[in-house]
Amino acid sequence: MTLLLALLVAFPGERIANLPTGRTLDAGVWQLGIGHRWMSAADNSVLEGNFLNIIRDASVRISVERGFDADVNAGAWVASENNEVGVGASWAPARWLTASAGVGGSIVALEAARTWANAGAAFHAGWRDRIHFTAMPRFTTNLDGERMYATVGLGLKGNLGRGFTLGFETEPVLYRSAQTDDTGLLAWNVAIDRKLGWHNFTVTVGNAWHQAVPGWFASANRDITRGHFRIGFAILRKL
Repeated sequence: MTLLLALLVAFPGERIANLPTGRTLDAGVWQLGIGHRWMSAADNSVLEGNFLNIIRDASVRISVERGFDADVNAGAWVASENNEVGVGASWAPARWLTASAGVGGSIVALEAARTWANAGAAFHAGWRDRIHFTAMPRFTTNLDGERMYATVGLGLKGNLGRGFTLGFETEPVLYRSAQTDDTGLLAWNVAIDRKLGWHNFTVTVGNAWHQAVPGWFASANRDITRGHFRIGFAILRKL
């Protein structure tokens, strides 16, 4: 029984970079999140001899979440890309399972084709506070039903000690409808996280600049095999 409980403990921190770890907020706790991805590729900026190019444009996502009890969280977010806003909720009926759903879209063009809904279930396994794995099948569609994705998010997060963790995540597209316009590249992030009190500070390296669904796995347009990547950061603050 002790071994089974150890394998089902959710890893500290609610996210890797975009994917959930299975941990939910305690009842009554608020969490403010700020996510940032530079749109210019870091490698291009360095090669051009102007490092300041990497801060010229950015994708910024601000979120607010609340724990309503130990198993239910809900929140809202706003993102600079496409002037998007959205709401979402998650429910953890078991220590190894978190179900989530959300909807978001542009506030500039209020139309079904630019409004997205998604639902998924994240399965978690880990060993105490040392290493954690999550797998999240997810279905995403715009509200007119013309563009649809079936994906599976995969994440791994390990404890480096002294409050540091190292994580990797990706979300392969298993099915896309004929009308989708994503790049076809596999989206991924490497995330180094540092926990300080009620703060989590994360630095990311990846190939997508969107942070909301489906943009995060559909906007991957930097090919790491050619040395192309983006950098970013995230801050989580519990209130």
